[in-house]
Amino acid sequence: MKQKPLVQEEDREQFRYGFRVLKDDHEFVTYPANTSIRVWHRRGDPDLYEEHFHSAVEVLLPIAGECVTMVEGTEYHVRANEVMIIPAGGHHTLRMDAGCERELMLFEMNGVFTMKEFGTFRQLLNKPIYLTTEHPCCERVREIFFEVIRVHRSDALLRNLYSYALLLEIYALLGEDYLKRSASPAEMNALNRQLSGEDAFNRALDYVNENYMDDLSLDTLATYAGFSRYTLSRMFRQHTGSTFTQYLNARRVRMAMELLSGTSMPVTQVALQCGFNSIATFNRVFREIRGCTPTQYRMIYDESQRK
Repeated sequence: MKQKPLVQEEDREQFRYGFRVLKDDHEFVTYPANTSIRVWHRRGDPDLYEEHFHSAVEVLLPIAGECVTMVEGTEYHVRANEVMIIPAGGHHTLRMDAGCERELMLFEMNGVFTMKEFGTFRQLLNKPIYLTTEHPCCERVREIFFEVIRVHRSDALLRNLYSYALLLEIYALLGEDYLKRSASPAEMNALNRQLSGEDAFNRALDYVNENYMDDLSLDTLATYAGFSRYTLSRMFRQHTGSTFTQYLNARRVRMAMELLSGTSMPVTQVALQCGFNSIATFNRVFREIRGCTPTQYRMIYDESQRK
């Protein structure tokens, strides 16, 4: 019997720009080669996404009409010239009726978002950000998001770096506005004191990001950062939403995705290069995070590139 192709013909164009893998209500997002941003443009046809969540931040930019999204039980009617930012991990739905037009962006909160300044407005990052046209940052934030989309769709060699530089500008604007409106002088002093501890935590994250291929343990990292094991474990959950092991595995899988899509290195060698001590562990962790095995991921990527 002829084997059914892993990638259907009608899906090849979609896969070229990244694709969705759903497991219950958990969406595992993949991205185009050498980037961690994905963008969809949709115009005219109705669109509906049932309730789901993912590790990426989602940005909704209506151009005409309105999009309706339910985020953690609250409904938002996002209209043309407004901005909706849904935090990573937030359960949400999305509906767009006929005749509307929008851009939809997903991006990963990667290492650049561990900078210490983000600690001063972390509350803002963990909840939906809805900017109406009356918000002082709305127009400028939309302009920058559309510049991110333009750069992302370009052939620039460092398009991901340029895109994240623009995303940092957006969060600097939003963070400054949030602190001016929300933080009292006493709160700002407390936040500044908190940053001294976050400096050490950020150094710990840098160490993980640079040494993920080694046999790292929470105890080893705690000694390096100058924290107790308990304190470091708590800070991982507080600042990344993950345990130390989850964060480490996610970093290893991101590197594995680059090697699987950008090289012909055997899967076993990819596993070892990324810090996994067995192919069974590599397959299990990769499937948990990306929704498919490393071999399937490479097949899907290779088929999309042959189109």
